[in-house]
Amino acid sequence: MNTVTLTSKGQLTIPRPLRDALGLAPGARLQASIDRQGRLVLVPSKYEPEELFRHRPSVRRSLSLEEMDQAIADAVTADADPACV
Repeated sequence: MNTVTLTSKGQLTIPRPLRDALGLAPGARLQASIDRQGRLVLVPSKYEPEELFRHRPSVRRSLSLEEMDQAIADAVTADADPACV
């Protein structure tokens, strides 16, 4: 078992065997959480949220907000049970 050390600055030092096994390099990001047993869980972040949308084409709104609201209302009434309307 490997020991992770907490520095006086609150930083964690992850032993090399663990870093190598997870493919972690300097600057790598980890998602941190606490599980139901009170254990710290660290999971490597494969992607940053910004990276997921970086190459997405820009969105052009083809409907106004009022037109969207009307389309939703129309869909709700079309799917409604005739006995309830």
